[in-house]
Amino acid sequence: MTRYTALRAGITTLILALAVSAPTSAHAAPRQASMAIDANTGAVLHNKSGDTACYPASLTKMMTLYMTFELIELGRLSYTTKIKMTPTAAAAPPSKLNLKPGEELTVLNAIKALVTKSANDVAAALAEHIGGSEGNFARLMTRRARQLGMNSTIFKNASGLPNGEQKTTARDMLKLALHLQDHFPQHYKLFSTRHFTYRGRRYRNHNALLRRYRGTDGIKTGYTRASGFNLVSSVRRDGKHVVAVVFGGKSSRVRNAKMRSILNKALTKASRRKTRKPVLVSRAASPMAPRPRLAARKAPLRPAERFLPPPAVTAATPPQSAPQLRRATQPSIHVAKVRPLPLPPGALRDTIRPEEGDNGHAEVKTVYRPAKTSNLDVNAVMRFAPPKGALSGGLPPSTSHAQVGASSARPQPQTEPAWKNAARASGPFQIQIGAYIAPADAEYRMAHARERSGGLLDPYRAIAVPVQNGRRQLYRARFQGFERTAAYSTCASLRRLQIDCFVLRMQ
Repeated sequence: MTRYTALRAGITTLILALAVSAPTSAHAAPRQASMAIDANTGAVLHNKSGDTACYPASLTKMMTLYMTFELIELGRLSYTTKIKMTPTAAAAPPSKLNLKPGEELTVLNAIKALVTKSANDVAAALAEHIGGSEGNFARLMTRRARQLGMNSTIFKNASGLPNGEQKTTARDMLKLALHLQDHFPQHYKLFSTRHFTYRGRRYRNHNALLRRYRGTDGIKTGYTRASGFNLVSSVRRDGKHVVAVVFGGKSSRVRNAKMRSILNKALTKASRRKTRKPVLVSRAASPMAPRPRLAARKAPLRPAERFLPPPAVTAATPPQSAPQLRRATQPSIHVAKVRPLPLPPGALRDTIRPEEGDNGHAEVKTVYRPAKTSNLDVNAVMRFAPPKGALSGGLPPSTSHAQVGASSARPQPQTEPAWKNAARASGPFQIQIGAYIAPADAEYRMAHARERSGGLLDPYRAIAVPVQNGRRQLYRARFQGFERTAAYSTCASLRRLQIDCFVLRMQ
């Protein structure tokens, strides 16, 4: 009887093991997908399950680098900016550079470590430096992905380490690859880095096609057990330019062979004539830090609103005095006693419905409004309207890449923003454009307004004025140094750009 019981228990255990392992294996099987596009014309040359949800693995770092390049051009980062390794980032699993908490590396070395070594610890440290936390940075990545037309992509971390909610498609990765090439040609060249030497160790790029397939100029590999072996490649050969994606390879050799086969066929069909227009988006809409948050909100965001940047809270009450704060990457945050000024004769006043204000209580706010507006919500226009000359959009979900808008020249990045070297005005008037929970949020809106104003705000200092309202610490975003006439004239110009503002005078 004992032997029979033991046998029955063994059979039961075996059946249970098979029942558990079968669905797990099926679930873990990598999803295969591939797609190729003629980057000269936008035509899709190959598509197999291009809209199937897949795990991006380290292809995620392409978006991490997009965000980094964007901040470099906005003046918030440079190649020499130091990134400190945090304990959380240092604990990331391999592949990694194995920096200890507190150790630093430059942004340029961080970029090369992501391109070649695909270092997860460096990706996490870069994310924390930019977004405050990797989770917040991932939210910014997803929000920016939506603005780039990557509508099927969700990011949960900056490295691509396993996360069941982090997904993308071959089509979205093609969009991202083209955006990287169109928006940052000078930085994109780093994707062709074959070797990276750091602290005496030499790391070879995981992308073997850089060495073995003529014309390859990048861009990224990726692998996790759930994703399989992924690769995004860009090839320029004999006047032709093809970008392709492969998801779910069984091994790096199988993946590379499949990519070569797709590229070979695509290059025979690709055109030498460049007709595709770069699909540009407003750099001003990109986050330089955690995106502005409402000082107060009555109800949680609906699912459709989760990836939309929230509007500013326009402050209608003068701030109280608070200690002076300083940030290394922006002008000093000054504290000033100010009082609101009445609107000049003829200006239109518009009373907004009562809502929660800075202190969490209902209040009626009065702000400038243009005399005539369209049916569009003014705040929505302020958040999403690109600056003059910018284009917006992304690859459409159709089988061809639409040529969106007309081509426009992008300004070349400056080592230092022009406004940093401008002579400072010293008048007694200020212009306020909003109030935010974090100083970085206020800085973002001020940089946004400065860029959109086309030089109008260059002579004036940007300040974030801290004020304590109940239990909340808020930062009011202002420009100071105006004379009276210039203040009202500038505020009127900002309103024409759909940027809310009002004028105050320092006491």
